[in-house]
Amino acid sequence: MQERIYTPASHLIHHNARIGRVYSAIGQPKYKQLDGQTIIGKIITEYKNLNRKMIDDWRNALRSALDVIFPRRYLLQDLYDDLETDGHFQSQFILRFAATLGYNFELIDDATGEVDKETTKLFQSNWFYQFMKKALTVHKKGYTLLELINPATMEFKIVPRRNVLPNKKVIVLSVMDQDGIDYTTGGYENRIIEVGETDDLGLMNDIIPQLIWKRNAQQSWAEFSEKFGMPLVTATTSKTNDRDLDKLEQLLEALGESARAVLPAGTSINVTPFAGKDSYQVYDAQINRCNSEISKPIVGGTMATDNGSSRSQSEVHERNLDDKIASEDRLLFSFLVNDKLIPLMRTWGWPIPEKRTFVFPKSFDLSLMDHWTIVFQGLQYFDISIDWISKTFNMPVDAVKKIVAALPTKPGGVKPNEEPADEPPENEPPVKEPPVKGKKPKPAASFFD
Repeated sequence: MQERIYTPASHLIHHNARIGRVYSAIGQPKYKQLDGQTIIGKIITEYKNLNRKMIDDWRNALRSALDVIFPRRYLLQDLYDDLETDGHFQSQFILRFAATLGYNFELIDDATGEVDKETTKLFQSNWFYQFMKKALTVHKKGYTLLELINPATMEFKIVPRRNVLPNKKVIVLSVMDQDGIDYTTGGYENRIIEVGETDDLGLMNDIIPQLIWKRNAQQSWAEFSEKFGMPLVTATTSKTNDRDLDKLEQLLEALGESARAVLPAGTSINVTPFAGKDSYQVYDAQINRCNSEISKPIVGGTMATDNGSSRSQSEVHERNLDDKIASEDRLLFSFLVNDKLIPLMRTWGWPIPEKRTFVFPKSFDLSLMDHWTIVFQGLQYFDISIDWISKTFNMPVDAVKKIVAALPTKPGGVKPNEEPADEPPENEPPVKEPPVKGKKPKPAASFFD
């Protein structure tokens, strides 16, 4: 067996990790991986049934998966693979997975409670994104096994579910084998990550009837359109010999393409459109009902993606997805990383210190205007970094401008530095001056002056 040896980046190697390594002549640590060592490489590729599916096919597959003596899930998983091509079904799971895939994450130092930026950078790579995408498929198809293919790049692949016997912890190389590989021993425990519970069949098991009925309705609609979508074209002729009738038939066939024909004398053409104008609604309504029943188990409703809902209703359904369903997905995934992925990475030499916890920090969304309002009010009481303000709000800030506020004016037009004039106390009548002798009082002005 040919041996393939490769050296990972030096900064990804923990100096104390020796498991799975060999050493070259100069003492540089290397990982060793043998061709054919992976379980996936040993599994035999077999036939899958891609014929049209009916409800009885699903019941038989479910009965086989739940069999106590000889459980097999390959029929159910083949059914999943065939039906997951539905466009509406795919869009719902893309939306649900995106609520977790696009969320920020951190690794926290348990001793200080601070973010370990160096360790977090190890996970901010494509390998972790791909690992997350594969692990989240447990919600779609149930119990999942991820096998580590390359310890240096942390490449994982999904073990074909049709070959996995979860209750026995065995992987069979052929779906009908009695015995297989125990993936909990023999060194495979350092390469295999179990995701989900062994009895989990995934949400697809609950949605399969809707997917089958929807596909059958679309097929029936296509047959209906083929028969009744085009108007019926008939010809009435006085000719009776076979030669003229055969020629007329050829002209009618050509008429459907060219919309013109030269007909023999005594022949008339009649175009009869289909009388039932609303018959298509039978299929359309069934397809829409199936779509709504598909959406509810996946994203918790229909108004987050379908047309015709109001903005307030869509926002409520979106919050249900983000705050409830996706929040649970993130919690379960954080358990997977902390309990299984990080210990496995330490086993293969990745420099992850002890007492590090993977978390999705709780956050909330603020508009830029609301954020600026909070910062602007905080500037009155705190010294906030100018560089941070410039970076956060994407505005060039050269220096802090000194703002001299206009001094307020007191009542009566007196500035703060001036002495106020003597004024009579409030609520007291003004003092009248005594009259001067020999001086008549000035008469009051007339109303008409």
